[in-house]
Amino acid sequence: MAQFSEVVRIEAAIKNKNVKELEWSLWYCRMRQAVPSARPADVRYWSGVEEKVSAVLAPPVAVKVYPVKKKREGRGLGMGPVGEEDGG
Repeated sequence: MAQFSEVVRIEAAIKNKNVKELEWSLWYCRMRQAVPSARPADVRYWSGVEEKVSAVLAPPVAVKVYPVKKKREGRGLGMGPVGEEDGG
């Protein structure tokens, strides 16, 4: 079974990560979901394709890692060295 040219165009946009084509793909997916005669299966299919396109268009933001200061030993509440002279 041959695929529709729009589906081939969307798959090529995802593969090549072409921003302009991905934006068109988002529009097309949303338009196909908004058609009054769309069947529930069609809406599910096009919403899945929309999620794929959105994931490629806006990749997840990397979590920022802040530098951590090294803590000096023997500092803090009651964390000092315990010696035999203290009766410890």
